[in-house]
Amino acid sequence: MAALDNTARLKLESLFDMGGGYVLDLTNATFATFVRTSIGIDPYEKYGEGVSKAKLLRAVWEDASAADMAKLNLDLLEHWRVTKLLAGLEPTPSEQTLRQELIEYLTPMATAPSSAQQESGAPVMFTTEASVTANKIHIEIHEDIYNHIGQYLATGDYFHAVEESYKLVREKLREVTGKEKASDVFNNSAQSDAHYKALFGKAKPAPDAEADFFRGIGYLHLGVQHLRNEKAHTPATPMEPNLAIHYVSLASLAYDLITRYVSEETISEIEEIVLAKRRGYRSASAFYRDFENGRWLQSIDLPVNLESSSVRKVLKKKWLEDADFTRSYDHSNVVLMQLELVAVELTKGDIDQLLELPTVDSYGNDQEAGMLPFLEYIEQQHPGKLSASAKRWMKERASA
Repeated sequence: MAALDNTARLKLESLFDMGGGYVLDLTNATFATFVRTSIGIDPYEKYGEGVSKAKLLRAVWEDASAADMAKLNLDLLEHWRVTKLLAGLEPTPSEQTLRQELIEYLTPMATAPSSAQQESGAPVMFTTEASVTANKIHIEIHEDIYNHIGQYLATGDYFHAVEESYKLVREKLREVTGKEKASDVFNNSAQSDAHYKALFGKAKPAPDAEADFFRGIGYLHLGVQHLRNEKAHTPATPMEPNLAIHYVSLASLAYDLITRYVSEETISEIEEIVLAKRRGYRSASAFYRDFENGRWLQSIDLPVNLESSSVRKVLKKKWLEDADFTRSYDHSNVVLMQLELVAVELTKGDIDQLLELPTVDSYGNDQEAGMLPFLEYIEQQHPGKLSASAKRWMKERASA
């Protein structure tokens, strides 16, 4: 439960102008989007339609975790500041004082681990969206990096968190190019393009700006190499958390920028695995028995590349863009099988987009097939990824 004291409530109510049921300049739709972007929930879906924005915000104050409550309020305070700035309005001295006091009060709650995490030793989770509050930035580090170093962050072992994050960057560079030293991949002046094809999907950069970008990535990896060398030759010593997170963020950026490209060979390999699996069923009923609850996933061997969130995000984008439910039942099945492979990356918006796609072919036949078990799988395996409209769709189809 959130721990918002009465004085902080009074200050927030005043700055957010909540007396009439409003919250700043936000409409119902923009308020829902704001809260969803900030802390990942739809306030109308969770607390009910027909409720004023102010009441919904107060419900979040009461119900959300301290970290989520604090993050949402900090994001709203930043929205308040930017809105005034864009309108050419100068905050009054008292408003400035209230805002600064609230920032100082809320920031420790937004960045601290929960008591449950502290007691259990569970990894400390990072916020899901980048946000800026005064000189404090809350970001999401790359999932692969976090999964590797979360145990060190949870125990406050920041030295090894940094060292291991740099080690993972080096290992990824070796995996992609065959060489683990950045100086061997980019050379000491970051000018070699020998491995651009493997890293970026093109042997030569196109415009000058892209050449500068690729060279900049080279310099970034050279920096990681030398910083890691320093850590590797230094006895493990306590490290100041703020400095450690800066180092980890650098590693996360370096890792992210060399994992955004997924080769056509990799994509084709994964798509062929799915297609072959679908063709292996002797009847539609046999397929749907296996498709239910994602049982089919247990009987296939997938490339190790799919363990990387970068690869999954690239595939998700491609498969959403290619999705077509007007061709045939079998093709619709394959589309949904592909998306189950990257279900962890899907958002409510992605799924709503799927439900809005046409399903009738040129002969007037509806070729959508498998959507209901697909949504049931998402609801079971990834709670919270279905919007209210998707749930209504499921309910209507299940009762039809």
